[in-house]
Amino acid sequence: MMKPRLTQITIQFNSCYCGLPLSAIKLPKHCLCLGIIRKDELILASSEPIIYCGDDILALAIKGGNAPELEFILRKHHPILWSGISCDLARKHHSHEHELFQW
Repeated sequence: MMKPRLTQITIQFNSCYCGLPLSAIKLPKHCLCLGIIRKDELILASSEPIIYCGDDILALAIKGGNAPELEFILRKHHPILWSGISCDLARKHHSHEHELFQW
């Protein structure tokens, strides 16, 4: 039997979990979230914290063999990255702003 394994994953801006409570993450069997580290402060999972970009999620795979699946799940992100430089939506938004501020 493999030993328990602690995992720490930093939440990126395109994470599927940004804005959700920590309890919303569907974890593999024998895994649990311990909490979030935010600005050098530990926020325990029992306080139902909301996940933000830049947070480090601390999770434990009680059976170490489940650690790769746990890490994969915690790194889940949206497949499309939005960029103000390359996105037509940004250009349309900025052109409307320009029209609004012309006197």
